[in-house]
Amino acid sequence: MNLKFDWDKRKGQGIVSGDLFEQIREYFSVHNDAARFARMRGRFCPSRTYVITPAGRFDIGLYYEIRKYITENQLNPKLEHTDEFLDILLNSRLVDNDVKVKPLKYELRDYQHQTVTKCLCNGCGVVTLATGGGKTLIMASVLENIINPNFKCILIVPDLGLVEQTYKSFEEYGVTFTFSKWTGSDELNLGTNVVITNLGILQSSNSDTEWVHHVDILMIDEVHKLRRGNKINKIIKKVQTSNKFGFTGTMPENLLDQWNIIGKIGPIIYNKSSYDLRKQKFISNVKVQILNLEYNDSPKRVTTNNPTEGYRNELDFIAESPFRNDVLKTLCNNFDNNALILIDFLAHGENLYNVLNSQCKDKKVYYIRGEVEVSEREKVKQLMEERTDVIVVAISKIFSTGIDIKNLHYIIFASGGKAKIKTVQSIGRGLRLHKDKKELIIFDIADQLKYGMQHVLKREQFYKTESIVYGTQTIKEKSQEKSCKEG
Repeated sequence: MNLKFDWDKRKGQGIVSGDLFEQIREYFSVHNDAARFARMRGRFCPSRTYVITPAGRFDIGLYYEIRKYITENQLNPKLEHTDEFLDILLNSRLVDNDVKVKPLKYELRDYQHQTVTKCLCNGCGVVTLATGGGKTLIMASVLENIINPNFKCILIVPDLGLVEQTYKSFEEYGVTFTFSKWTGSDELNLGTNVVITNLGILQSSNSDTEWVHHVDILMIDEVHKLRRGNKINKIIKKVQTSNKFGFTGTMPENLLDQWNIIGKIGPIIYNKSSYDLRKQKFISNVKVQILNLEYNDSPKRVTTNNPTEGYRNELDFIAESPFRNDVLKTLCNNFDNNALILIDFLAHGENLYNVLNSQCKDKKVYYIRGEVEVSEREKVKQLMEERTDVIVVAISKIFSTGIDIKNLHYIIFASGGKAKIKTVQSIGRGLRLHKDKKELIIFDIADQLKYGMQHVLKREQFYKTESIVYGTQTIKEKSQEKSCKEG
């Protein structure tokens, strides 16, 4: 058996060929759920979705996964690599063998030092580090230790809030390289070593992104958002450098999305879980209380077979439920410190904000949504660090990822859902250590309705996977009787 790896310079992809090609291509594929529906409509649709093309082309980072597959299955083919392929694969180291990491203002923990060293030696790859592990400090330390003083880096973060937060963190760390922000309000400054920017402006049709061809380093924070088919993939493809790094708290569950990230960025070079960080007391401990809400009524019946319509009706029902809002109001009034309530839809947030603002008289209640300026969000975050009576209702897409709030003691999952990344990242918002915080308490609202019951089972699996202790409590609408059991 033989297997050959070549490089397609025009397309910027590897090419694999040989006796094991079909077997490998089949392994790096998944069942195409859309195929059955397409056939029902008389249309052709492949039964599987592949990440390696019929001609053998693949994103270079996937090479390491191919080699892993070969090794684990003891296939032992004769491997051949062209010089062009090896040049691309091996020409990414950022330092010599003797790595001496220059310190910043804050001393690196052992695992952070290991991660920086891995990044510098590998020259590319994905770091999976749970929230609170110090990803921004690691990114700054990697950049601080670049040998070339004139390097150019584009650092991509999901949103404007994280642009501002990353910029301030770099200032706080005392880095010696120059850095700037590129947003709708901040002009592009290519005279600095690092340009910190957000997905929105990169994907804008009005933005000139040709300059990304020539950067020396690409860094992507919250790289789990680099999903297969997302527009940002076209921007990433323009970046010619081999030195690409991705940082995230957790990789996507979908294999196609995992392979897309690894293919575009590189192999997973370091992994440290939330459980490890909690065990070593680097982040706060966490407990989850699942509240099973039992209703007297049900959402209106759906006359079609469209599951989306049924789910939407259920969401409308819970958003407008006086019983549910009363439970949330009671929780908030009983909190002895700050709380974050995460919801998914604007109307739900507006309704909940109005209830809490009128019925939680001893609390400062805020509603954070897309149109709230970044400066205002920063003011609310600062207020939470200074006070103990703040309740923030927030759209989960805005506050579930990357936001640092140390003085946050309670989080309420008020919109259900089953997405792993949203759940895990949302928990991360409250894991920062604080002098007055013994542990983070999560209240998970589990509506005993069709979709609510399905989704909470999925979230329970996440809690088990993350080694998070959780319990359940049932609250009935009519009698408000309660029964408890440990989970």
